[in-house]
Amino acid sequence: MNTDRIVGTRSGVEPSNLFAPDLTTGVDAPPHAAELRRWMVEYLCRPHPDLGRPGLVCPFTSHAVAQRFLWAAFIPGRDIDRERITAIVDDLHDLFPDLPPRDEPGAKLKAVLAVFPDLTEYADIDAVQREQKSRFVEQGLMLGQFYPGCTVAGLHNPDFRALDAPLPLLAIRQMVPTDFPFLSGRREWLEYYLKLFAPTIPRFIATTMSDRLVQTPDVLNELDPDKR
Repeated sequence: MNTDRIVGTRSGVEPSNLFAPDLTTGVDAPPHAAELRRWMVEYLCRPHPDLGRPGLVCPFTSHAVAQRFLWAAFIPGRDIDRERITAIVDDLHDLFPDLPPRDEPGAKLKAVLAVFPDLTEYADIDAVQREQKSRFVEQGLMLGQFYPGCTVAGLHNPDFRALDAPLPLLAIRQMVPTDFPFLSGRREWLEYYLKLFAPTIPRFIATTMSDRLVQTPDVLNELDPDKR
């Protein structure tokens, strides 16, 4: 595959490196690319007083920005339905392994975004994320939705809206150990998570897992193969 042009076969979507020089200074850069970069650098890559924990809002993004491992496809227009969004996500799922960097360890920091700058209704974005999440999780990937006014609660402060973004988008990246809270809602997600990370789960995540299992003891039976 020609790495200069990586194009989806279903939707024609063509992601570009968001922090490449030609996209940051070139005259052909997408109109909203600068706005997206600014949100990442000034919000995701900095601490926030309402976050509920020390550190950056999204440490993953800070590393990806520093290494220029972020890719984005901008899909203009308001006439974008669920079928079109699904085709775009399917394409980005297939293209993700071919986007540089392909080899470890850099590949773990790579992410690709489908950005819909003109959409003002976000129900289809939420619907596609729900429909597709399991397929991504079972491959060690995460699919997340962001858009203006997104009400998904923060992990450490339920009043903090971490997914509230200036532009509606869907993001694909590698799963990381701190994703446990996003995966604890379904048994199969948790099983894939444990298969990947059980030996290296951070202590604060292990504590959170213990607390949740104590609060919902039925989960123990669900995870015990002898009791299924």
